[in-house]
Amino acid sequence: MNRRAFLTATAATLVLPHAASAIQVRTFSPALWDAVRATDQVVILNFRTSWSLTCQIKQELIAEALSRTPAYRELQFIDVNWDTYGPSRMAARLKVDRRSSLLVMKSGAELARLVNQPQAHKIRELLDAALNAA
Repeated sequence: MNRRAFLTATAATLVLPHAASAIQVRTFSPALWDAVRATDQVVILNFRTSWSLTCQIKQELIAEALSRTPAYRELQFIDVNWDTYGPSRMAARLKVDRRSSLLVMKSGAELARLVNQPQAHKIRELLDAALNAA
């Protein structure tokens, strides 16, 4: 492991618990999704797995963005377990065909999407789109 990767991983590990406690993260369920779609609130669906390196990098980048931009902490995230809901009708209707996908949703409509792009500037663009829609 090179020094930069080690330092980035270490810093993200230190930041992640603080950022995670500051944001609203809910676990996906069909009932929660039905309730959220019936409102006009903006949510970010985070399709992820616990075993994917790309998903882990994405989580670390989100935590870093939250620690640097306090306004992002107002966003609501819904974690969608890809292993459980990846093959579901909901994922098919939303055209989510791979893990490590982030969707900004409002009233059941998609406003922005980021698929398998664990890059800090792309994460910030998506979070900015969510803020602008709120």
